Amino acid sequence: MIKSLINKLISKNDLDEIELKEAFDEIFSGLADEINATSFITALKMKNETADELFGAILSSREFVNKIKLGANPDSLFENVLLTSDKGYFDISLAVDLICAANSLGVLKYSFNNCFEKNKSFELLKLMGVNSFNQKNIIENFERLNFGYFELNSDEKYYKYTNNISRSLEFNNIFNILSKMLNPYDAKNQIIGLNDKDRVEFFANIALRLNNLNTIALSGNNSLPFVTPSGETYVAEAWKNKIFTYILTPELLGLNEYPLDDLICADYETNASDMILLLQNKLSGAKKDCVILNAALALYITKKANSIMDGIELAKKTLSSNLAYDKFIQIKNTFKE
Repeated sequence: MIKSLINKLISKNDLDEIELKEAFDEIFSGLADEINATSFITALKMKNETADELFGAILSSREFVNKIKLGANPDSLFENVLLTSDKGYFDISLAVDLICAANSLGVLKYSFNNCFEKNKSFELLKLMGVNSFNQKNIIENFERLNFGYFELNSDEKYYKYTNNISRSLEFNNIFNILSKMLNPYDAKNQIIGLNDKDRVEFFANIALRLNNLNTIALSGNNSLPFVTPSGETYVAEAWKNKIFTYILTPELLGLNEYPLDDLICADYETNASDMILLLQNKLSGAKKDCVILNAALALYITKKANSIMDGIELAKKTLSSNLAYDKFIQIKNTFKE
């Protein structure tokens, strides 16, 4: 089937979600050879995937990853998805996750072990003394910690049949999206960070079709995948089968504005040491305010705060009271070996 679909894509014809799902079912099950799979992904990239096409591909990819059973209500789980690089800035995502966990939200993130592309948040946690991402240990302690950073096995069918193809493609492609949208634990609350403001509604609509409970898709100033402390952040909020769009600025939310360069970390070691200072409430300026802005959105969409402004106050309180640092120490003591 995939051969006939390649010809349709080369002719610039869109495919429907069923065709995409069947094509990716062939890829993920190993029935498509690498040459045809690579040609298919390249042709899809050249045409530009539609929402139907991406939706079908996501549905297929999720069937080829083993589900993680946490014993928790998916409605209470939160995942911060970055569909692009954060370009060497402070790890906002990890800081937000620790604040959310301190407020009894189940936060989740995954990475593939033995993957050629390192996950920044996982590497920082290792530098900070958290050295185990074993699924069994995480699952056993999840209810107590509200924190699950999992390493998925590289023998998962999704990874097994896409790794070589991904390595051979020297451009961003649909696998860059699919590998971050697998959601093996079925979290229903997500923030999706993008590098293109014109795609925020696109992904918010896909989130609705995936039956998410609450989702915010956003793109910040300088195409960053988080709410920035400088300039505008474009937001599309998916809630109750509707999409609400708006623009956020630090001024609008009562915070100071900073140049984006203030968020840059020279290396992982600097990032890790700044993260500890933040959690100890000893860091001020752009990094702290940026974390507060992004944590506020997470607390808002998960209903821990009634509004973004309430979320800002709750995020500030979580840092000033050392709740976030206490949560980190609890995680570190549990997974220090």
